[in-house]
Amino acid sequence: MKYTWLIWVGLLVACGDEKPVSIDWGLDYFPLRVGQEWTYAIHKTTYSYLNAPVESDYQQRISVIGSTTATTITTYTLQIETRTEAAGPWQIVETWTARVQGSQLIVNESNINRVKLVFPVGPATTWDGNQYNNEPPFLTGYVTTPQQRLYRIEDYRVPRQLQSGLNFDNTLTVVLSNLYDAIIGQDLQKEVYAHNVGLIFKEVLQLEFCTTGGCSGQQRGEAYTQTLIDYVP
Repeated sequence: MKYTWLIWVGLLVACGDEKPVSIDWGLDYFPLRVGQEWTYAIHKTTYSYLNAPVESDYQQRISVIGSTTATTITTYTLQIETRTEAAGPWQIVETWTARVQGSQLIVNESNINRVKLVFPVGPATTWDGNQYNNEPPFLTGYVTTPQQRLYRIEDYRVPRQLQSGLNFDNTLTVVLSNLYDAIIGQDLQKEVYAHNVGLIFKEVLQLEFCTTGGCSGQQRGEAYTQTLIDYVP
């Protein structure tokens, strides 16, 4: 009997020595600190029904230039700049904001609020990324299900190498939209985030198809890629 008592004492002591479990909520997939910068190479192709595609290349820099705190919520100001040549001067084009509110990361891009991530992140996480805006869908004739309208995470915690040569050990992909109809068009939108870095790649392919008249077989819309080439953590 005394040995049983000693066993229980040993278990209690062992449990008392355990360290608290640390939970990774995934906040570092979109870290926010004043002084951070991300520089991207942008490639855009614009399609029209009757003209040849038009391609353009430029760079974009996003900088966290300030923050304000109200009622425990810190809102960060993001300055957006572009330039057409790698050695050219930067031109300020607009400012965005980003904040973590409850379990949501909300980014205001061009006066449109989108929920970029929800926490904790996981391989099967889904959410309504457009719950704070009234933006109409790109494919107005495409009838979507509630599930198709949700953002979702795929390729969770996987390594990623970019065409710019940068490598990342831990990334996740957010699928904002993945719709296709052979008659109506296509709406593909994906964003890739790296742990302790933030957005490293974005892809948008939004096309409307023409199936009648003189433009039959043609498409109009835009293909866009945004690839990280440099950053200041």
